[in-house]
Amino acid sequence: MAAPSHRPAPSTGGAPQAGPATPLVALKDVDFAYDERPVLRRISFSLEPGDFVGIVGPNGSGKSTLVDLIDGIHQPGAGEVLVKGVPTRRYRRKDMAREVALVPQHFDLDFDLAVREVVEMGAYCLGKDPAALSDPELTLARLGVADLASRRFSELSGGEKQLVVLAQALMQQAPLLLLDEPASALDVSHQLRLFDLLKELNADGLTVLCILHDLNLALHYFDKLLVLSDGEVAAFGPPDDVLRPEVVEAVYGVRAYLHRHAGRTYLTFSPRLRGERRGRVHLICGGGTGAGMMRELADAGYEVTAGVLNALDTDEETGRELGLEMIVEAPFSPVGDEAHVENLALLRSADLVVVSAVPVSHGNALNIAAAREALAAGIPVWADEGVRAGDFAGATDGLAAAGVQFFAGEEALLTAVRARSLPGSGRTTAVGAAAARVAAPPEDDSQPEGAAT
Repeated sequence: MAAPSHRPAPSTGGAPQAGPATPLVALKDVDFAYDERPVLRRISFSLEPGDFVGIVGPNGSGKSTLVDLIDGIHQPGAGEVLVKGVPTRRYRRKDMAREVALVPQHFDLDFDLAVREVVEMGAYCLGKDPAALSDPELTLARLGVADLASRRFSELSGGEKQLVVLAQALMQQAPLLLLDEPASALDVSHQLRLFDLLKELNADGLTVLCILHDLNLALHYFDKLLVLSDGEVAAFGPPDDVLRPEVVEAVYGVRAYLHRHAGRTYLTFSPRLRGERRGRVHLICGGGTGAGMMRELADAGYEVTAGVLNALDTDEETGRELGLEMIVEAPFSPVGDEAHVENLALLRSADLVVVSAVPVSHGNALNIAAAREALAAGIPVWADEGVRAGDFAGATDGLAAAGVQFFAGEEALLTAVRARSLPGSGRTTAVGAAAARVAAPPEDDSQPEGAAT
């Protein structure tokens, strides 16, 4: 018998026909609810033949319901779900099985069948023509589990059962494969093998739409990602565009960091509850002097901005990983007038301006001038004492007299910032009286504890 083929099989028996250049799947303003409880709202996107798309999003965001709608298991309450240009309600189940194969999250079997028999069940939609059928043992072999063919399905582990159900779906020879968390019961090596196999099948012409939770697997394997949040499409497009830190934070409520190493992109995370903003801090930094503070302040719940930075500078790369709003100049270029004006606008929206121990030359002296203007506008400016030691342009002269508070190093500066309740926070940070005294701006010429004189 033939090995599995993933080109659209000839339609038989009155299945709906589509016109040329029609998307394989199209959803148009789809709403769906269970017992009047809204699950999906205004969902619109399409899949073209050969697409390799992942669906990600928090638990309860409607991912499983979405694939059930595409498979015709549910019908939308509003809008349309089209497969090859035809509404899913017009398909008979056997005809739909020729177009769409679904690997569900859970698979129950009432009979104690051998694995080979379970896999063969996937070919029911193709009729009894032996020439049209695939060999179930070859399909299992392609998944790396040929040795399971004679075993009883009931005796398998959860991960083995998932692979068998995938083999059953491949026997349908449908042009579209839907998978609902297929890697959830697999160990790491089998997860990678599964997604490598899905890429191979996609290269052979199979269109794949797969639900998964691992955002790093999603970044590594998929050509496009659909992000669902609260039943709506939060983003759809290439993984690097879709899984930006600000999108991940808005959807999942955690702080995300985007890293690039050896040609690979990956995410790391730290917990942070939604709604914990503690005020807005603008960083004047560069050359790696602000990277640590960016992470510390962002993790502590502050809204952090920065500028002006040069593209490819360590601080600029860190800010980009964190999804920070920044004013950026071209690499190795001095701060220009346009960037300076944009930086001033960002500074004016800050509750506090922090200056790192950044080396100062004529190329970035305008950043120090911007700090002076912020101070004149009534925005407090705190600085690492190291900025004066690394000033080769005289830009920091007179800053202390103008009201800038200097601190003896980054740690002392961060301690004071964490202790202070910023005007934009909307709440008072729980700190002891001594810490509050350290953080409070002095009313005379004295400096906060830890500040340099």
